[in-house]
Amino acid sequence: MTVSTKPVLKHARTAATVVAIATTATLAGPAPTASAGGSCRPGLCSQTWNDSGKGFYARQNWCKSTGSTGSHTTKKPTCNNQKETWLSPGERTNGNRDWDVFQVKKGRCFKVDFELNPGSDFSRKYNRKDKKTIYVKVENHAFAKVRSSTC
Repeated sequence: MTVSTKPVLKHARTAATVVAIATTATLAGPAPTASAGGSCRPGLCSQTWNDSGKGFYARQNWCKSTGSTGSHTTKKPTCNNQKETWLSPGERTNGNRDWDVFQVKKGRCFKVDFELNPGSDFSRKYNRKDKKTIYVKVENHAFAKVRSSTC
């Protein structure tokens, strides 16, 4: 009985091709990406995930020079041709674009897990029952995961 070496050679060539492509990509550096609100590098852009049962808006720019992840304001960010996107339950902002703010409407309560890269993770509750709408900051290196939207 003869054993063919063709499958082994085919896998070796495939592996060599993958290594060559990875090496070229590493030497060339990352491809440029669009940035929504200021500059960010892929993997370091702010991102908001809607793991709750209600939709809400995410916005591109924080529009203030102060604040850190989890900070909030009642003043709607309106600078630099501000853009917003609606996040339905289960949706996330694009990880290659910078989305610096999410909105917690009057009457809603959000439980949010923040993940910082690098840094420490933390959770925060935003109770807007009988209070004004707020806008919450998510810095370039952070993820905001909205876990629930009920009081």
